[in-house]
Amino acid sequence: MSVSIIGMNCRSCKTEIVEFFSLGQMPSINVFLKKEEEFSGEKKYNLSVGFCPKCSLVQIIDTIPPKDLFVDYVYFSAVSTHFLEHCKENAAELTKKLNLGKESLILEIASNDGSQLQCFKDLGVSVLGVDPAKNIAKVANEKGIKTIDEFFSYDLAKKLKEEQNVQADLIFGANVLAHVEGITDFVKGVKELLKPQGTAVFEFPYVRGLVENKFDVIYHEHVFYYSLLALRELFKGADLEIYDVKMTPMQGGSLMFFASHTGAFPIHQNVQDLITKEIESGFDKLETYQKMNENVMGIKKDLLDLLVKIKGEGKKVVAYSASAKGTVLLNYFGINSNYINFIVDKAKAKQGLYTPGTHLLVYPPEKISEEKPDYVLILCWNLADEVMEMQELKNWRQDGGKFIIPIPEVKVV
Repeated sequence: MSVSIIGMNCRSCKTEIVEFFSLGQMPSINVFLKKEEEFSGEKKYNLSVGFCPKCSLVQIIDTIPPKDLFVDYVYFSAVSTHFLEHCKENAAELTKKLNLGKESLILEIASNDGSQLQCFKDLGVSVLGVDPAKNIAKVANEKGIKTIDEFFSYDLAKKLKEEQNVQADLIFGANVLAHVEGITDFVKGVKELLKPQGTAVFEFPYVRGLVENKFDVIYHEHVFYYSLLALRELFKGADLEIYDVKMTPMQGGSLMFFASHTGAFPIHQNVQDLITKEIESGFDKLETYQKMNENVMGIKKDLLDLLVKIKGEGKKVVAYSASAKGTVLLNYFGINSNYINFIVDKAKAKQGLYTPGTHLLVYPPEKISEEKPDYVLILCWNLADEVMEMQELKNWRQDGGKFIIPIPEVKVV
């Protein structure tokens, strides 16, 4: 495959990056449409991914302005029971590991509806959230989770420190580090608010997913796809160091790391172990990522062939989850009402709206039991077990209904 130098510099180290994969023109994954008249005016944006040959940071080429993405948001953390269980586990483990107590302060960046902070608060620790989505910050504040409805930045960090004497024992962020275009400013803000013996903990989908065919984690909100190699360089630039790492099952495979002021804590062996593993896996080489093109085209062919076969047999397929992943897969594979009969989602905020790009009307999950399709295509494949065990689908399953899981390879269950 030919290498495409695109004349754009790495957002971390300023070296020119190289494009290796493109999803073409894609709508913003969380901008659902209210009526059919909006279809023709829907905006689409280029969605391509590049690699930095110097610091190994994988990043998208073009971004959508954050104000168009996050100000009125339709993703609420509390919708997924799997996520809520993970929040409880996080709170218990981090409180113990970092010796947090009544005198401690936890600052969560991109705290959404406060689900994670609520778990810390239940353990008696003081909490503060920062989230730019005003509608969601309002929900959190109404629940008693103090939340500032602004984008996190170095300027905001300075203001909080100077005006409110905010300094955190733990700065936490789930799935935010990948979203911030001005990442060096963001990390500088983290350093500003961290106590001398404080720890910053971030969790996000790990870059390994890209080489495991999980291409649907690529969307405009996800500016970065981090390896530990790239993270180490980024944090070193703000005089912070990563002293511990672990893998978590979230989002189909996430990395959680622990960072502190340089020299504050001894560095665990598993940091070096993961760096070694990444080099062995070729995460510092462009060719590793270029293999995505052929792999993803294989999945597309397998899934479309299956849907055409099912349709040819006069059977019905519906999609479960109008998620970000689902929007990417449906659009990139060109799956619309010609292939699937309808789509359902648990989130009430999405029901009655049309999906971005593919314009499928979103119904509540109960419609599956009413319509009795032959197959359910699980677009939130990372939560496939949770979906397959849903009580609401038990009778449908007993009557012979089958699930299709598209990623990392197409399979019928």
